[in-house]
Amino acid sequence: MWKDKVIIITGGAHRLGKAMAFRAAELGAHVAFTYHASSEQAQQTCQEIEALGRKTLAIRCDQAKPDEIQTTIAQVVEHFGRIDGLVNSASYFVQTDLFDVDPQGWDRVMAINIRGPFFFTQCAAKHMLEDGGGVIINMIDESVIKPSPEYPDHSIAKAGLWSLTRLSALRLAPKIRVNAILPGAVLKPPDWDDARWAALKNQNPLRKLGSPEDVCQALEYLLCADFVTGQMIVVEGGATLY
Repeated sequence: MWKDKVIIITGGAHRLGKAMAFRAAELGAHVAFTYHASSEQAQQTCQEIEALGRKTLAIRCDQAKPDEIQTTIAQVVEHFGRIDGLVNSASYFVQTDLFDVDPQGWDRVMAINIRGPFFFTQCAAKHMLEDGGGVIINMIDESVIKPSPEYPDHSIAKAGLWSLTRLSALRLAPKIRVNAILPGAVLKPPDWDDARWAALKNQNPLRKLGSPEDVCQALEYLLCADFVTGQMIVVEGGATLY
């Protein structure tokens, strides 16, 4: 179903974004992805995707800057001739207290986590509509359901991304489907030790940790589910039930 189609994955050079880029390539798609500072990882990811027989394109993009978003979309269209899918995966967050959030930090979090996905959606959707339609998937997180006092601006931005998901699903239907994936503990943060990561097993009803593969299964479903739009798939072992 996705053979020779073109998908853009923001933040696709490493970690969960890279895993989703690989799954899209395994489904037959050609993959464009953005990165900000991970140039070496981006080159490696390109080589690995091309080894699967798929075309790829890595684009450096600071999605806090709308002009770079427009340039990114233009490069993808020029390189591949079309856009069929978009995964808004790139994210940014800094732990802070509500009383310590300053205007500069607030603006940076909002620019990357909600304004960036909005303008990626706007720019990509115009080309998708010209070519007959497409799919957009937004990566949200547990803070949409359980706001995190340790990440107040991030929680608000992700709630906005969920709102964007439902709004754009209405506006872009019937040609474009828009959904969201909400991952939980599927990939250990780079600054966590093993003990802290393992302790998360006790914070969901299934008493287990997930993996990027769990998210990729949700991605594959949403890329192919023609009767699903405006919804979220929650991949967190039931953690938000508490």
